[in-house]
Amino acid sequence: MEAFDLERCGNTTMSLGLAQSAFDDVVRYIQERRAFGRELADFQAVQLKIAEMAMKLEAARLLLYRAVVNAADGLPSLADSSIAKCYANEMVREVCIQSMQLMGGYGYSTEYDMEHRVRDSFGWGLAGGAIDIQKINIAGAVLGRRFDQRRA
Repeated sequence: MEAFDLERCGNTTMSLGLAQSAFDDVVRYIQERRAFGRELADFQAVQLKIAEMAMKLEAARLLLYRAVVNAADGLPSLADSSIAKCYANEMVREVCIQSMQLMGGYGYSTEYDMEHRVRDSFGWGLAGGAIDIQKINIAGAVLGRRFDQRRA
């Protein structure tokens, strides 16, 4: 079961990479696409979404770094790896969906990568233990005990 602590860090990395690629694409897009005679990046609502996505990406990156650094003498802890995975899995969904929305019809079209990223973002939240399972792990770490979900 300790191997899952390491796998959760791998999943976190994949979620982070997926979100970062969506973010990079949408940042390019909003600086190229024009509406009402201005770049989309000039609109305050777009700027707020970009800032929120950037903060979430950085927070996920720092949680992953913490799990890895704290594991210098062995495998990551259940708490650190579950927190990183859970946050990254929720973050990647939000970043990909926000990126899709900022790209409008282009984000939704199968001709572009964004719609595929949105689908993949939901897959990483299931792989290696669903988000809710990670929350059970986190609660157990906070409360100092493991919960057996199989007991009646």
